[in-house]
Amino acid sequence: MDLSELFGVISGVVFAVSATWYTWDVYKGKVVVSIATFFMFMIINISHLISLIIEGVWGVVPFTFVGLIASLLIFLISLKNKKIYFEFLDKIALAGALAGFAVWLLAQDAAMNIYILTVVNAITAVPLVLKSFKNPDMESMKPWLINLLASFFLILTINSTAPVVWAVPVRQFLFSVLLNLGLFIGFISKRNSQKLEPVND
Repeated sequence: MDLSELFGVISGVVFAVSATWYTWDVYKGKVVVSIATFFMFMIINISHLISLIIEGVWGVVPFTFVGLIASLLIFLISLKNKKIYFEFLDKIALAGALAGFAVWLLAQDAAMNIYILTVVNAITAVPLVLKSFKNPDMESMKPWLINLLASFFLILTINSTAPVVWAVPVRQFLFSVLLNLGLFIGFISKRNSQKLEPVND
């Protein structure tokens, strides 16, 4: 096992802790999820997992596998609990993601799949990131902090300048940074606005 694969295992284990915590919060109703976002995450992770194995990018495989299981469970739990949202931006992201996925199906190329679905994943994540800024109380902050740590270890799996190797880790790290930043700013803004609210006698 080389360093890339070692950091891949570490990132997968840390991500599993984050994903388990987050999935439990979804089950308990503490988190309101976008059904479109996690449906697409599930599809993207299945496709990415196959392509990463074909291309031999083993360092990213554990993280992607955990992401697949987590997104599947979150999708199913959300449907069961019916505590979901599906707003206009989610519909746009879903349409864009499905279009990108269709392009990959036509291309039938593993490396091209990784590139296209990395962009598709970024589109899919936009509503989730914006939600963190606007409605941080609909999310669970601690699992996302652990996710950021897992994403840092994922960056350390990069052992080549080839885009097929660094596309997924870089996209994931930027996504986690933006989401955690959104949650932090969102919680601070909400706290400040609560302090400014007049107190009724």
